[in-house]
Amino acid sequence: MPFTTVLAALAMAQLNPSSSPGTLTQADDFRTLFDRCALALRQRYYARVSRAEELEARLKAVEVRATQAKNRADFARIMNEMIAEFKDSHFEFLDNDTQGYYLMDGLGNRDAKPMPHLGAWFKPTAEGYTVTMVLQGGEAERAGLRKGDLMLRVDQQPFSPVAALRPRIGKETNVTFRRRSQEMQAKLMVKEAPALEMFLEATRKSARTFALENNKRIGYVHLWTQANDSFVSALHNIVLNQFRDTDAIILDLRDGFGGRPERYMDPFFRPEVEIEWKMGESGPTTKQLYGNQRPLVVLINKGSRSAKEVLAAIIKKSKRATLIGTTTAGDVLGTSPFRVADWAYLEIPMVDLTVDGERLERVGVSPDIRVEPEYSDSGEDRVMAEAIRVLKEKLGSARSSL
Repeated sequence: MPFTTVLAALAMAQLNPSSSPGTLTQADDFRTLFDRCALALRQRYYARVSRAEELEARLKAVEVRATQAKNRADFARIMNEMIAEFKDSHFEFLDNDTQGYYLMDGLGNRDAKPMPHLGAWFKPTAEGYTVTMVLQGGEAERAGLRKGDLMLRVDQQPFSPVAALRPRIGKETNVTFRRRSQEMQAKLMVKEAPALEMFLEATRKSARTFALENNKRIGYVHLWTQANDSFVSALHNIVLNQFRDTDAIILDLRDGFGGRPERYMDPFFRPEVEIEWKMGESGPTTKQLYGNQRPLVVLINKGSRSAKEVLAAIIKKSKRATLIGTTTAGDVLGTSPFRVADWAYLEIPMVDLTVDGERLERVGVSPDIRVEPEYSDSGEDRVMAEAIRVLKEKLGSARSSL
């Protein structure tokens, strides 16, 4: 599910999803819902002028089927089939049986609806749902699930990431999944939280340090989204305080979702000055870095999207860090959540984007060092291993230059 690169231009568009008129709360009226979606596309789609003829033709082609949809899932499927034909990022109809709905809800509301979850994110495929993200500190990580596992069943019922988990919140659940050709099982507790809170907790829990030879230490943090100021604060606190005594840092931008690019890299471009705070003559002393100029490696992959790609492009152009992994998604059109029913959001690409004149949509950002495949058959993170190798080399060079 694509997420947002909500840019400053969107603030001028008066797109408060909670103020959307006529939200459907009664028995589903797919005629009204389709008309609302069509109007939103005509008013908000970023290429509504240059692709107006195409837009109208596609709406007309699905109008009868959509307005006569059998149920919500059928309506969502018809709309998403049409949307896929545009080949634009950040373009999706999201109902409340999808994880993406809860991400959108988190952007549009301070009191976002909680989502049942296993501490993982899933992608629908022809075979079922595959794991695309395993979040640090979550049940999926504890149970040993890996990216790429195919989910089969939950308590012997077909697996789905929301509907199948909703009646099991607070309960230990048996899940069956397939890893390559082997069928496996695990017990997981189904939890509930707003989607952005889940990602914020995982970002904080991802932070760790580990030792190299010669008493050198590396800090690692996985920034799962760039959705709001809470993620800015979390990253700054980790880099300037928790990693104050490390010699290098690995910033993981793989997978997850976007948001905005501003301020996330600030600590890495400030001069490295240590500030000491003392509370009174005999009070406690706190030390803090103003900036961090130590060696930095940034991890990217095809799941790095939206504002993460803008951030990766800025990092690459500045040469502040080495990018390792694979080319990013090329999904950078600006968007904002637009509620079209009490059970659905329509995500519409509204703003085109360039970085120093370069359009990243459908192109992405390529790494300085390419590593494929991302994981070995045994589950080893090959991108992480290469990052450690590069930092060892950088730290060795730093010692030899002293």
